[in-house]
Amino acid sequence: MKILFKQLIRRKPMVTLQVEIDTQIEFKRTLTWWQLLAIGLGAIIGNGIFVLSGQAASIYAGPSVIVSFILTGIIALFSASSFSELGAMMPLAGSVYTYTYAALGEYLAWFIGWNSILLHLFGAMTITVAWSGYVVKFIYLVCDLNATRAIVQAPVGWNETAETFYVTGQTINLSAIAITIAITVLLIIGVRETAMVNLVLVVIKIIILLIFIFACCKYVNTKNYDPFFPTNLGSFSKYGVTGMLQASTYVFFAYVGFDSVATAAQEVKSPEKSLPIALIGSTIISLVLYVGVCTVMVGLVPYASLNSDSPLSEAITATPYGRWLSILMNLGGIAGLTTVGMMSVLSQTRLFYAMAHDGLLPHIFAKLHRKTNTPWISTLICGNCSLFFNNFLE
Repeated sequence: MKILFKQLIRRKPMVTLQVEIDTQIEFKRTLTWWQLLAIGLGAIIGNGIFVLSGQAASIYAGPSVIVSFILTGIIALFSASSFSELGAMMPLAGSVYTYTYAALGEYLAWFIGWNSILLHLFGAMTITVAWSGYVVKFIYLVCDLNATRAIVQAPVGWNETAETFYVTGQTINLSAIAITIAITVLLIIGVRETAMVNLVLVVIKIIILLIFIFACCKYVNTKNYDPFFPTNLGSFSKYGVTGMLQASTYVFFAYVGFDSVATAAQEVKSPEKSLPIALIGSTIISLVLYVGVCTVMVGLVPYASLNSDSPLSEAITATPYGRWLSILMNLGGIAGLTTVGMMSVLSQTRLFYAMAHDGLLPHIFAKLHRKTNTPWISTLICGNCSLFFNNFLE
């Protein structure tokens, strides 16, 4: 029993980690700091600003959702700072798994590693389903065509109100499956190629968010900010200062993703410099963009009307731009969700690699493709898991 306990709390000393860092030859350090910064922005900016911002304003905080994003951004910045210090000290693929192994021992590292894998797995699945919805709406706005529901909705759905599964009567979510296959193939082709595609998509979504801010700010009605903290309606989470705090817990999801930067640490040039720049830089840029978007969004229309799957498109109705800007917002949503999905799968595969490298998973999970130098078996497993759930669950 004593031997088992010692094995569970066995830690990996920094001396051992340093040897791994100095001698590792599996991954090639090819990513630059700006590619890593784009990976951080790709993982962070997505569903949180394109969907959750409006729901948080409408349901919980009203105009004070702006403060919610500032508070959660500051908290995320502290967390990103910790990740940057640990990542620079231990630039290996495992991220939080590796840090836990070094500090708290093998069992907790295994537990945290699997928690992180499942977090990214279910994140990737929900993101691809949301991506499908954006694509369907984009096609409708551009071509005035409605997709056949039988091919864009899975046969089983989840009712949040009743908290139960139900049969949708549809067949398959073809677009969610298509993007999952595309992401899987791209990640197998190579991390540099993935980083370049991600960079292009990140630039697109940031430009679109900046267009929203600067094109719509002159149509802001300051009356929509009053009262900034709407009267509390009798519950902790419904408006008032407490509603703003509740919204903070809701929108923190908008900052989740910077840990994807740390999972790519083993493939970065000069990690001791690149990781802090990418982690802290991506969090600060996201914070500034979020505050700008939320300030304009709640100033354009009454906050009660923002409980929508596309709150930015709803806000645009108060401007004369109409259809073309709504199309741009949907394009931004597609770009944003694509990068978040890519980084979620990337993070899963690097966590699998690190755990297999330490013997906590079969070694096949750490096997790299001899040409592309990517953990292709882990990538296929992650992709197929997402495909399975995308095919059956809505």
